[in-house]
Amino acid sequence: MRVRIWLSLAILLFAGPATAAAHSALQGLAPSQGDGFRLSFSAPVESAFLRAMHRDGRNLAASIDPGDDQTVLISLASLDSLDVRWRVLSRDGHVTEGRLDSATAAVIESPRRSPASVVADMLAFATLVGLVGLLAVRFVVVAPAWRTGGTRPPGSSWTEHWQRTVDRSLRRGLTAWWRTWWSLVAAAAASLVLGPIGLLAELDSSDLGALAGTRWGIAWLVQAAGLAIAAAAALALGRSSHRAEPDPPRGWGYAAGIALGVAAAAIAWAGHASSGTDAAIGIGIDAVHLWATGIWLGGLAALLAIVPHTRRGLDAADATRFSAAVVVRFSAVAIVCVGTLVVTGIYRAIAELTAVDDLVDTGYGQALLVKLIVFAVLLIGGVYNRLVLHPRLERAALGLRDTDAGAGHALRISVAAEIVMAVVLLVVVGVLVNLPPP
Repeated sequence: MRVRIWLSLAILLFAGPATAAAHSALQGLAPSQGDGFRLSFSAPVESAFLRAMHRDGRNLAASIDPGDDQTVLISLASLDSLDVRWRVLSRDGHVTEGRLDSATAAVIESPRRSPASVVADMLAFATLVGLVGLLAVRFVVVAPAWRTGGTRPPGSSWTEHWQRTVDRSLRRGLTAWWRTWWSLVAAAAASLVLGPIGLLAELDSSDLGALAGTRWGIAWLVQAAGLAIAAAAALALGRSSHRAEPDPPRGWGYAAGIALGVAAAAIAWAGHASSGTDAAIGIGIDAVHLWATGIWLGGLAALLAIVPHTRRGLDAADATRFSAAVVVRFSAVAIVCVGTLVVTGIYRAIAELTAVDDLVDTGYGQALLVKLIVFAVLLIGGVYNRLVLHPRLERAALGLRDTDAGAGHALRISVAAEIVMAVVLLVVVGVLVNLPPP
């Protein structure tokens, strides 16, 4: 009977599929020393929740190879047939299970991905992007735009009067900022609740303690701590006398920003980048990529929340002056972010794809291709804003050309369109993180 088992193993090794729709795809199968075999995966797997069971219900001894964290050793002691079910948890928090069946001589693999996990991933990414953008607009764009007196005609000396006027109107915009901030915090907290619920459901387990000891669990704890610190900093600012100030003390922004930066690094640490040969560089680049996405795309949403509410309380001249100051500053920040996204995106694509054909031959590549197309559309919209609408808005603020007064309305429409595309991009990214690199 032992000969039948080893013969089945040899057949499985050559007949099994090369890839599977999971992050720890089975790549190889071979006998191991003694009575057992080795399963080789495409990414490191966790020792927690590792399971192997014979068809008769007996649990089999399974462990990670001490010399290779991508290989699982399963004992076949006392077995007279090969019909084994196995399940592994990859370090990026994805579950893969399969069956070795001597009767059909096939490796059957299937990913386990619950709706709760998918929603949690999308929410975690989208809310982090939004929170980072809100901070950037509040402390890096709006505050200095107000502090410097806005974009005004040469020789104007009414900065203080303009500041007082804008200060009163900006309180409406900051009220919208606060509502958006706490809505995103609540959504981020919901993603943190859904994440472990979904993953434990995929594992058919309720052992939250064991999950906390995995890489995914540690990253989850860091994200929760980062969100809590950012929320605490915002709560302290909200309860202080600086709540509605256009230029609040920057320490609040630094505290929340650093906390969210650590949360972004935790997401990268537990994602695709951590499985490559250049893991440290990949994790850092992934975190920077996420941060730049937040400042750019999240910043667009923040502008749409603040600027229209603020303009309603201003006359046409002051509104144009305020819009021009904010847009020009945000444009400069966005250019840096877009350049960063291009460089980091190219690096990550090269790291994840093995060939150009992967863009059309694999699910991951196809999702990445869609992401690139959506990004290109966003980039075209940004270039149009920067080269056409922004100069018109500046000229109107400087009083150089009356015909440019409608640039503010055109810019709002353009930004709204960009936000729609940004939502599409976030959905594509949510799909991308749930697909295995080729």
